[in-house]
Amino acid sequence: MVRKLYKGMFVCLLGVFFISVPLLTHAQKGKLAKLIRKADTEYNNYRLVEAEQLFNEVMQLDPGNFQAAYKLGLINTYLQDYQDALRWYQKSLEIDPNSNDTVYLNLGLTYKRLNNYRNAREAFAEFKKRHKTEDEYYMRADIELRGCDFAESTIGEDPTHRVNLLDINSSAGDMFPAYLDQRQEDVYLVYTSHRDELGNKPYTGLAEPAFSDLYSSIIENDSTFGEAVNMGTNLNTFQNDGSASFTADGLTLYYSICNQGKKSGFGCSIYQSIYDPVDKDWGKPVLIPEIQGKREVLVNTRGKTKIVPAFDTQPCISRDGRTLYFVSDRDGGQGGLDIWYSRKIGSGWSEPINAGPEINTAFDDISPYLSDDADRLFFASKGHIGYGGYDLYYIDGNVGSFQGPPTNLRAPINSSYDDFGGYFANLDSLLYFTSNREGGMGSSDLYRANMIIYPEEPLEFSVHGKIRDKETKEPIGFAIAILYEYVTNENGEQTIVALDSFQTDQSATYQFQLEENKDYKILGNAPEYFANEEQVSTKNLEESTDIEQNIDIELEPIIIDKPIVLQNIYYDYDKSEIRVDAEPALMDLANLLGKNPNITIQLGSHTDTNGTEDYNQKLSERRAISAVKYLAAKGITSDRMTWFGFGESQPFVYPEKSDEDEQLNRRTEFRITSLDFPLRR
Repeated sequence: MVRKLYKGMFVCLLGVFFISVPLLTHAQKGKLAKLIRKADTEYNNYRLVEAEQLFNEVMQLDPGNFQAAYKLGLINTYLQDYQDALRWYQKSLEIDPNSNDTVYLNLGLTYKRLNNYRNAREAFAEFKKRHKTEDEYYMRADIELRGCDFAESTIGEDPTHRVNLLDINSSAGDMFPAYLDQRQEDVYLVYTSHRDELGNKPYTGLAEPAFSDLYSSIIENDSTFGEAVNMGTNLNTFQNDGSASFTADGLTLYYSICNQGKKSGFGCSIYQSIYDPVDKDWGKPVLIPEIQGKREVLVNTRGKTKIVPAFDTQPCISRDGRTLYFVSDRDGGQGGLDIWYSRKIGSGWSEPINAGPEINTAFDDISPYLSDDADRLFFASKGHIGYGGYDLYYIDGNVGSFQGPPTNLRAPINSSYDDFGGYFANLDSLLYFTSNREGGMGSSDLYRANMIIYPEEPLEFSVHGKIRDKETKEPIGFAIAILYEYVTNENGEQTIVALDSFQTDQSATYQFQLEENKDYKILGNAPEYFANEEQVSTKNLEESTDIEQNIDIELEPIIIDKPIVLQNIYYDYDKSEIRVDAEPALMDLANLLGKNPNITIQLGSHTDTNGTEDYNQKLSERRAISAVKYLAAKGITSDRMTWFGFGESQPFVYPEKSDEDEQLNRRTEFRITSLDFPLRR
């Protein structure tokens, strides 16, 4: 199966070469010509190790042979020796920079594999400039260019996962992990492997067995596994077997078998196997005929075609067993390998449907995996913007209603190499996937990605504003702002605590740092102004911020001896006691005096014109004394207050024509007498 994956990559490289490279025109006679023919034969039959050796001999005899140098670049790309591939691509351009523009495309792909995005970008841009025709190769270069920009934009990001190589990998290719839980004591990681346990003849290109089998290992914990066990001849054939997917109960397996039958070629088909809990073994796999696909291929240069089996593989069954996703190169797709799906109908399956352009591209899109709640599809692609090779993505939605564009899983899950074949576990906090990145054991390996839980950073808040004149709105320079916090004690009683003060400059701007989930007030003060305050709160704020609305504090200028009427300080007829409805106004005055401890005041009371002048004078004095006593009881020291009875000498309304007029004249007012009362230490 993986032979098909890698062989497809190589065939693509061959196509690039044969489309754009002219036939040899300067082949030497004798030994050189014979050597070149032999090298080409090995190359065309995918015996790449042998071909590499022969082309190296060609280069020794003919150091200016462009074709041999370029083919050595292609061979080393396939063999995943990217440093050597880079060397040969550069050599071919030294020999002839104009012979084949696709050298620049392959050079860019190689630079990108090696994380050299700057040089990769230059190579892709050069290819586009030379190639000009907007075909598949031009599209490839354009996507890779945008991928370079994307990769560089993510440099320095905090990683979301920690990636580690699994201990069950072999020196051969291991890939496509799946989870098997049959509701018994053990759970298993099932995967596809090319390891040599059945004595298969090695495939010389990657020095590993040509065909893959299904293996399983007990999951001891998310990083430790039991030994690899071949899943037996009931499932595994002498061809490519792999890419398992299990139903939720672990009793039905879907996987693919390739190269079955004389006419199948490299075709693959999807099979189903049922587990027998009594015999504790898997049943004989049964082909799913409704899913088998076909494709038309070109046979010769005259345009002759034929119909061959499609490459149908990598199934993924939904947890309810009703939807089967898979990969196919059948006709009718978006291009290359596409993701398709089929729905269960009775005992059969519906006609497969392409998953659509939100997922599939003109290039290869593979390894679908559906989340447990079926509202997110993970997959790998070469056609979406990424780091290089295959990248892993996810897209939200479900069958027929995916909401794109897909999201790249980013580094370190994705790399500049091929990253594919993944499945998520533990509510998406754990991912097993496949990669051929550097540092592995084989041509591809299984990796684990654990989500990193970063400590939650505390929210940060601040508030700023200006202290202004209430009348002119002009800033009051060199004022003082004091920050207070409302604190509730164990008994539920609220007190206020001074936290910080801020001396403004000529701009009159203050700023304080605040903590989350607290209530504050900010008191503004300046010489010859009444202090004033504003409330601010960080409760219910979920993001760090400077409080959106500037908190400007407006101060009222103090005018000495200007009478200020205490609103609603009225008295009953012939009474001096403070009425209940007068208490709020007096409390406001007490608060004002508390905020401005440097001022002294005179309280004055007035009467209506009923009664004698002498009587009203004494009544007003008693009323003024009542107000002073009330304020003293609220903590205002008596030496900051004087009192005066005005009697009926200064009526607010005259003549009085109603009870309401008389009530307005029975009032109390205050005036500031000084601003230099000594502050207590």
